[in-house]
Amino acid sequence: MNSNVKIRKKLKISGVVVKPENIRELAEKVYKEYSQDLEKNQRVSVNFILKSSDDTQYESENTEIFLEGGILDNRRIIAIEMLYDNYSEDKRISIDLEHTISNSMINEVIISGRNEIWANGVLKLIENIVSNWKKQVNWPYKYKWPLTIIFGIGIGLLYINFLDIIINPYINITPISPKPQWAIELRPFIISLYYLSGFFIGVLPASYIVDKICRLYPSVEFIMGPEDSHIEERKRIKLYKTISIGVIPLVISLIIESIKAIIRYYE
Repeated sequence: MNSNVKIRKKLKISGVVVKPENIRELAEKVYKEYSQDLEKNQRVSVNFILKSSDDTQYESENTEIFLEGGILDNRRIIAIEMLYDNYSEDKRISIDLEHTISNSMINEVIISGRNEIWANGVLKLIENIVSNWKKQVNWPYKYKWPLTIIFGIGIGLLYINFLDIIINPYINITPISPKPQWAIELRPFIISLYYLSGFFIGVLPASYIVDKICRLYPSVEFIMGPEDSHIEERKRIKLYKTISIGVIPLVISLIIESIKAIIRYYE
């Protein structure tokens, strides 16, 4: 390629869980590029930045900032920047990573320069590193609407059953015997309306709950610092316990009671 033409390569990063060892490997590759060009007496610079949740920023021109037992292991890091510039050959490596809930413009790698072979090689190297990072769980996003419908019906049935418990002691309706033909013909419609009304009652709180569940799985999640700073991870553990201890038995009981109600209605 013509040396007067500058190219720019970009790699978007999402759906990953990032740990200290991942950052150390990435930083070593960037620093290696810097060291190799420095040995050639080229004008180069490198800068590493760590930002913590308390708005403290750490900067370094070498990889000591990433040492084991250091900042990555002791502080809740929420953003990382790596920047390498080669002024002699007009080439650059820019890496921006941030702990983010949804897909963000921030999490990306940009390689620029006038040597396309170099740019492609560096990008491929970084792609290989990122491909080995742990993949984020995506089932809450993949099944967001089915989950919302299921939770909506469940919450609606819970609400309706709750009303039945409150109202039944005060209202006693004697069934018509024998049942008129119109009542028999309307049975499927009434049952459908029963579940549909339950869904509409529960859909808003269900949507809120599912959204909260999705937020427990950030698009780019940093697992760094002390264990008590792994906020989403700790909340997920609580969620699993709540589902296994409370939600699943409740759902099963609601299904059983609904089946009983349908059987009684057809008797």
